[in-house]
Amino acid sequence: AHSMMTKIAEARSASPGYSVDVACPKPQVETSLSLDFACETLVENSLSFCRTLDDAVTLKVAVTTAKKAGLATSRAAYFSNLISEKEQKMIYELVESETKDVLEHCGLGSLVTAWKRMQQVYVDGMVMATHPGLSPEEVETSMKEFYSSLYSPPLPTLENVKDPVLRKSARSQIAESVAKEYAELYEALTSDMGGYVDLGFMGHTPSQVRTLFSA
Repeated sequence: AHSMMTKIAEARSASPGYSVDVACPKPQVETSLSLDFACETLVENSLSFCRTLDDAVTLKVAVTTAKKAGLATSRAAYFSNLISEKEQKMIYELVESETKDVLEHCGLGSLVTAWKRMQQVYVDGMVMATHPGLSPEEVETSMKEFYSSLYSPPLPTLENVKDPVLRKSARSQIAESVAKEYAELYEALTSDMGGYVDLGFMGHTPSQVRTLFSA
């Protein structure tokens, strides 16, 4: 799509036949040769095949090229918004997937999973300390592993995302997502629902983890 739109834009810019003071004799021909029609056809059809963030960036560059060649600003904004919506969906899916991987690598994965399962079957009087996967020994082991990772957080480099702005944004969102999972777990463990006699091994508050994990 990017290659085709660029060629169309370049052809229009170079050809006197597309000059603004040259009237097109037939409206249907004008429509089929317009940048608006080309963008609508290529962008909207390409979105369903957009699999990576770099694909989305390439489409945005194509729209920018078309705008320079005469595509109306309002239409360029429309197509850019369509691409941005797709881009945000892919970022969300990437962050969700990578967050799960980071949680597993840093030791919190099993605790988060056990905690979510407990929430699904929770009844009054149930405590975390007696739920499978959340015993005092399991929690202490996982927390110690997690804390040891804070000084070198296992955040993905996302080298496959070529755009530096998107890569930085995605990594920040992953770090924030992991910190959020810890905060929710910390709050539950230290509440009356926890049922733990000794939580002396809980060495970092959620705010400290957020600072260390995003450093």
